[in-house]
Amino acid sequence: MDARDSRIGLGELAVAEPSRLAFEGVTKRFGDVVAVDDLTLEVEPGESLVLLGPSGCGKSTALRIMAGLETPTAGVVRIGDRVVNDVDPKDRDVAMVFQSYALYPHLNVRRNIEFPLRSRHVPADERDRLVATTAQSLGLETLLDRKPAQLSGGQRQRVALARAIVRHPRAFLMDEPLSNLDARLRTEMRAELAELHLRLGVTVLYVTHDQVEAMTMGQRIAILRDGALQQVDAPRTVHDRPANAFVAGFIGSPPMNILAGRVDTTDGTAEVVVDGGSIPLGPAAAAALRQRGLPDVTVGVRPEHLRADPAGTLKVTVALAEYLGHEQHLGCRLPGGGLLTVRLPGTRSALGPGDAVTLAVEGDPHLFDPVDGNRIDV
Repeated sequence: MDARDSRIGLGELAVAEPSRLAFEGVTKRFGDVVAVDDLTLEVEPGESLVLLGPSGCGKSTALRIMAGLETPTAGVVRIGDRVVNDVDPKDRDVAMVFQSYALYPHLNVRRNIEFPLRSRHVPADERDRLVATTAQSLGLETLLDRKPAQLSGGQRQRVALARAIVRHPRAFLMDEPLSNLDARLRTEMRAELAELHLRLGVTVLYVTHDQVEAMTMGQRIAILRDGALQQVDAPRTVHDRPANAFVAGFIGSPPMNILAGRVDTTDGTAEVVVDGGSIPLGPAAAAALRQRGLPDVTVGVRPEHLRADPAGTLKVTVALAEYLGHEQHLGCRLPGGGLLTVRLPGTRSALGPGDAVTLAVEGDPHLFDPVDGNRIDV
């Protein structure tokens, strides 16, 4: 039987009432290095929130602080209404799923899943019932006698999830649990994790550096940079209205093109002069810039909002053409050496490396303050 066919329901499997998780002004320093900088963030009961950011941004440190594996330098950590700064990890009633699976290699699947129940002295008959129900819900019932070395990466990840689920925690803390899987299996496991969260209704705090994974897994996304929170919002809002130039350039696949430019209104129209040409602005964008009185501005343009057009206003040279079947990506060099990414429909174009092309921008670009990088609302 296909493992996915068995995951039709949770039967008697239930979890504890989901808890709210909260960071209140949390800072973590390692010597002179600030890993988490005055983080204030709440995860609502039953919500799946993703901590997203590049390597070294503090997202895993924040997760470990919530788990009790790191002690905050300052601030308050809450699970539900309880302050847990001084509470041992084992007493926080949260379950952590690690990037490395962290399974006991000498124990079979059954013993790995039931380990947290044994450590809590759950009676044997209750352990057996919980293990059987949890294994069935994750398609592991035929693998209970195997050792971790006999399992595939996806199966090992399910065992790690089963071990977390079986003790009915108030929240799940997941630290890049899919990063060790190949691309196809990551896609499958993302869907399974999303379905699992929907069925269980538990609180999930999920860490990843993969923005596609974050957009898929999170009801909200919290983006960190150098330990500081940049934006918290629904995935669509983060994509469509990034709070600053960093978020704009980090979210999206391919990411947004970010260009420095000079505002020009000399001929009665408004445009931003950039390397390679100019980007026209609509009335609302022009009014926003006039109100701010900015001579310079940072412009963001999504790759899908650029198209080849002889009447366009940007002149570039194709450096790389990537045909992906459903779409094509062009890496185009600006005269000053910068790279601009263009995303075209799947039909193979005649453009290739070395070709000169003129690009048009569709719609208003995103505008950001050139000093602090914050979004200029239009």
